[in-house]
Amino acid sequence: MNQGGWTCPRDVEGVCDIIKKECDPGHKGCVLYGKVKFASEESPSNEAFEKRMERKMREMMEEKE
Repeated sequence: MNQGGWTCPRDVEGVCDIIKKECDPGHKGCVLYGKVKFASEESPSNEAFEKRMERKMREMMEEKE
């Protein structure tokens, strides 16, 4: 359930309209997954976010060469 300051337009009465499960920001299927880093260290989005940032950095470094 979303308890932060941001409200997802896909959260319909606590259920994600995309994956048809309880709204749990940052989990697989969520539009935020891997795109943002959450304050909660347990969020699976954090690892995906770090991998995404590492990949982007490698791509940027390759473009400079």
